[in-house]
Amino acid sequence: MTARNLARAGAIVSVAYLGSRLLGWLRLVVIANLFGAGSDLDAYFTAFRIPDLIYQLVAAGAVSSALIPVLAGLLHRGQRDHAFRVVSTVINALLIALIVVSVVMAVSAPEIVPILAPGFDVVTTELTIRLTRIMLLSPILLAMGAVISAVLNVENRFAAAALAPLLYNGAIIGCAIVLSPWLGIDALAVGVVVGSFLHVAVQLPALRGRFRYDLVLDLRDPAARQTFLLMGPRAIGLGASQVTFIVNTTLATGLAAGSVVAYNVAFTILQIPIGIIGFPLGVVLLPTMSKALAAGSVTEFGRVVVQALRLVLFVMLFVTVVGLVLRRQTVSLLFDYGNFDAQALALTSDTLAFFLLGTAAHSMNVILARAFYSGQDTRTPVTVAVASVVVNVAISVATVGFLGLPGLALGIALGGWLEATVLAFLLWRRSASLDMGALIMAMGIFGIGALLAGVVAFATVRLTELGLGIDPGKPGLLLQVGLASATAAVTYLLYSRAVRVPELPRALGLIRSALRRG
Repeated sequence: MTARNLARAGAIVSVAYLGSRLLGWLRLVVIANLFGAGSDLDAYFTAFRIPDLIYQLVAAGAVSSALIPVLAGLLHRGQRDHAFRVVSTVINALLIALIVVSVVMAVSAPEIVPILAPGFDVVTTELTIRLTRIMLLSPILLAMGAVISAVLNVENRFAAAALAPLLYNGAIIGCAIVLSPWLGIDALAVGVVVGSFLHVAVQLPALRGRFRYDLVLDLRDPAARQTFLLMGPRAIGLGASQVTFIVNTTLATGLAAGSVVAYNVAFTILQIPIGIIGFPLGVVLLPTMSKALAAGSVTEFGRVVVQALRLVLFVMLFVTVVGLVLRRQTVSLLFDYGNFDAQALALTSDTLAFFLLGTAAHSMNVILARAFYSGQDTRTPVTVAVASVVVNVAISVATVGFLGLPGLALGIALGGWLEATVLAFLLWRRSASLDMGALIMAMGIFGIGALLAGVVAFATVRLTELGLGIDPGKPGLLLQVGLASATAAVTYLLYSRAVRVPELPRALGLIRSALRRG
């Protein structure tokens, strides 16, 4: 894939994921407005963890990280029919495994939920069990969607797969608004299932003429076995990362009512920049890196990885610093509606501050992990991810007593930086084409510019408060955030131009492509 096509594909995925993140924000606004930061919504977010854990363990990123490199190799050798057979085997094996696991979890929910949420009372526990059972249909559907996305991505067709999350979030919003008067909080669980179905359905037309499904389960096929072997370590890594969420959810249930909601809201805000920049780049780059290695082009592989990491750092360090300055205004602007009260807003803002410290690291990890996957190595990033989880959990347990909910976010941020540092070091040792020295120097240059932008944003906020007061209302908050963001961005761009940062024209070109596509 050429640099121009890479930018175009990245723009398509970024626009779609921007829409998905905006709908994700709207989803949270709607459900927070309808249900408030209370026990019912705590139950929903806790119940969601169980089917999400199943999906992460059995499918999720494990499918794309394992299947795409294998398919890329088969297609590079012209073995298209063989590739169809491998995909069909993966689909059928996942269906069998997920149906069995979901049934077992539904039966075992009364024993599992009290362990996951020991701080809930009897009524909230029963509600969590019911919501869990409804949502256990979703991992089966989402896994099928993940396989379809992998097939489309290896064919360099990103649009349909990128649009799928839009329909997923849209279904939850629609069900919450339409069904909640009759179903209450159960409407959200129904929305998750409906959204999972639409996640699959929207991708099917793009497969027409590109894939043939066979009713086959050939576990002896070397390529299929290689796919499952690659999925194993990745699934363990994703499962390990879910341990962090499970532990943090368990700890949050022992804090004030609404803590689970505030944690999830803050984490969702964190995912907006990662979803717009880090994840789309990872989606687009995995097939490119896999094909480069399959063709023996190690130099091209190293160039793509370093270029992606520099672009991520250029954007995310700015987002981190300016986000810290504007976190209170951002949370109020996005979620100060209906039943989401001042206490919930303050708790969410404090938690977001610690989450933001890991924004750049989490985005780098998306790229770094996929650099290993492209070489059909899922074991190394998994081992590092498990070590990161140990750090996450240790910090969460150690700090929740005196930091409260923000301590849980601090563990995730520090664990993310540990993972990024170790992965970058190991990748540098493995590939001589990676110029990590230049990457570290770039981080310092970008960091200085981000700090300057943060100072300008802070000064702008203080100046606007002189005219608007400390409680300016929604129009005043919008003006405050808009002015501070604009002045900070101009400062960062002027600084980048002055020091001749090469990422500036690339970032601006990507933005222009995204706007044209939008």
